[in-house]
Amino acid sequence: MTDPQLQAAYDACAREPIHLSGAIQPHGALLAFAPRTGAIAAASDNAGELFGTDAAALLGHPIDELFDGHVLELIRATAAASRPGDFPRLAGLVNAGVWGGLHHLSVHVRADLIHVELEPAARGGAEPLEAHAMIAGLDAGAHAAAFFQAVAEQVRTLTGYDRVMVYAFRHDHSGEVVAESLGGELSSYAGLRFPASDIPPQARALYLANRVRVIPDAGYVPVPVRTAAQAAPLDMSFDVLRSVSPIHLEYLRNMGVRASMSISLIVDGRLWGLIACHHPQPRLVGPRERIAADVFGRYVSLLLSTGDLKRSAAAEAVARLHRDRLEQALAQSASLFAALREQPDALLGALAADAAAVVAGDDAVLVGAEPDQEVLAPALAWARSHARHAAAGTAARVDWNPGEHGPAGLFAAPLDDGAGGWLLLFRNEQVEHVRWAGSPVDAYQLDAGRLTIGPRTSFAEWNETVRGTAEPWSEEDAEGAERLRLLLSRYLHADARDGAAHDMGGRLVRLDAHGHRRRLLRLANLLADAAEHLDASQRTQLDEAIASMEAALALPAGADRRAAG
Repeated sequence: MTDPQLQAAYDACAREPIHLSGAIQPHGALLAFAPRTGAIAAASDNAGELFGTDAAALLGHPIDELFDGHVLELIRATAAASRPGDFPRLAGLVNAGVWGGLHHLSVHVRADLIHVELEPAARGGAEPLEAHAMIAGLDAGAHAAAFFQAVAEQVRTLTGYDRVMVYAFRHDHSGEVVAESLGGELSSYAGLRFPASDIPPQARALYLANRVRVIPDAGYVPVPVRTAAQAAPLDMSFDVLRSVSPIHLEYLRNMGVRASMSISLIVDGRLWGLIACHHPQPRLVGPRERIAADVFGRYVSLLLSTGDLKRSAAAEAVARLHRDRLEQALAQSASLFAALREQPDALLGALAADAAAVVAGDDAVLVGAEPDQEVLAPALAWARSHARHAAAGTAARVDWNPGEHGPAGLFAAPLDDGAGGWLLLFRNEQVEHVRWAGSPVDAYQLDAGRLTIGPRTSFAEWNETVRGTAEPWSEEDAEGAERLRLLLSRYLHADARDGAAHDMGGRLVRLDAHGHRRRLLRLANLLADAAEHLDASQRTQLDEAIASMEAALALPAGADRRAAG
């Protein structure tokens, strides 16, 4: 994006406070009140109509004047059971308004206010698919393509939407459709990639916070929410009815979509992807269906988290075996480089790389798809300018290598404070043939008169071949490289095995402790998400496993205390 006007408009779009929209969608009404006084702090215009007045007249009045004792008890009990950041809870089916119409009542707490949302309830109709029935339709052991396809089909059965996609975010925040279930009217987006600009940062943050979003009719007219004079704008991050950005509504209309729904997939505290649903006509998804979708999305996230944790643990176990073998060779050898030449497989096995080089002075060991001196020279030059004081990496060949061939990814870590020695990791180029949903170059349309940005108008397939890049370096990659760097640093200088080696050993222990802590935190998040899906016997097994782990963790501390005594 080089056009300065377009960049300025994009920056303004990225700063749009969409959680402070000041309006709701018209398929329900919103009230917010102070828990202690009961005074109404915010009301949507249609809430005024529901209760036979105007919204401004409701402000400051006690919530008790609008509902009977049973409904008030439901509201306060649900609010008391809510925790900060909780998704709105369905409190029940109640009569509300001057005509006593039947409404679904949802409640949550946000910014010291209790939010009450009322959605008219349709009488009769088929019972929605239960979440446990959807979960039963999944095979957790299936390969990725079959699993994601089953996810898309289960959600389409629940919602009746014409197109349901499993949309996975990539490292650069672009997204790819990895599975799709179609009803027939909307076109297929299977396998297409969407640029990161389609879902800007503040929208991704809300998807992370609010797991289910529904737009029954993208052609709706927003209903203003009134607040008292001088009051801060109402934080509507978690409101089911919150009006969405006009840019997003235009984006949907440009796709030929009239109704949409999204279910967030969250892994290890990050937004892994979305289950995105589209329909060509208006379509309302009620609270019970949303609850089923939320539980199903949490279960899918749980399976993704479990798989990710298993793969990470397995990779670390393999790397640890290679590091141990390498350390044994280093301890028995008179020279660092002699040991590395004897154990090249151990060096490369300890790394998530295609090739590696250890360089100190005039000596160097190269393993893997051996980079020649033409590659080693620019790699060292980049390392000296970008990683002299701390490890650094790049996935783009153009950043460090003027050539058009050879490795594309480079990670460099100094082996000593003077940066006289280097650990260099290389990754091969990954040539990608990308099918874009519309040209990423034309991701936005600029209204030059107002310097505002609008969504693109075309989603026709646009093909691109991407060269010169490798798989990006992850946090786990950097952590593994640091472990290996510390190990090699202990043996870089023969005369440093006493003092400096002891310090390096201590840093390795601290790094291992940090890695264990990170994995335990991930496991804790996983257990929190798993709790609602476990039956009594499974919870008992889990409690026993945790007790065993706690006992094992207590042993080193007890041994230390005995030694100190």
